[in-house]
Amino acid sequence: MSGAMQPRHFPPGEGRTFKLGRMTMTFKTTASEDWNAYTVCDAIEPPESGAGYHRHPTYDETFIICEGHYDFRLDGKVLKLGPGDVVFVPRGTAHGFVCAGPEVGRQIIISSPGGVFDAMIAEVSMLDTGSPTTRASDEAKAIAAKYGVEFLPW
Repeated sequence: MSGAMQPRHFPPGEGRTFKLGRMTMTFKTTASEDWNAYTVCDAIEPPESGAGYHRHPTYDETFIICEGHYDFRLDGKVLKLGPGDVVFVPRGTAHGFVCAGPEVGRQIIISSPGGVFDAMIAEVSMLDTGSPTTRASDEAKAIAAKYGVEFLPW
C-alpha cells in the first residue's frame, strides 16, 4: 500500500520540534507526511509565553489543555483554562493565549486542514518572535500573512 497512511505511535518528544519565542512545539503529524487532514502539535509553554491575539481564515484549531493554566482569549472573551479544557477555534475567529503559570503549560493543538500551521511555524521559528504581548516583527508578520494569519491588538 504505497502512499497510504500507516498506523503509528508517537512517543513523548518524537516529531519535528521548533522553538518559537520561549515555546517548544513538536509536530507529530504534518501534511508533508501524507497526513493532510490535520496537523497535531504538542506545545510546551513556560509561564508568560504563548501566542498573541490573531486570526486565520485558512484553518481551524482545537486546543486540548494537558498541563498548566492558560488565559485564553477567544473572540474578545478571556477564558481561564486548565487541564482537561478543550477549545475549538473555527477559521476566522480571533484568539490567542498566555500560559498563566505558575507551572509550565502543555497543550495539544490540532489544526485542520494539515500543512498550513506547521509550514508557517517552520518558517517563522527562524526568527526571534518575542512574547505573545509583544508586537510581531514586520518579518514575522509577512511570513504569517503568507499563511493567512493576521495579528490583532491584544
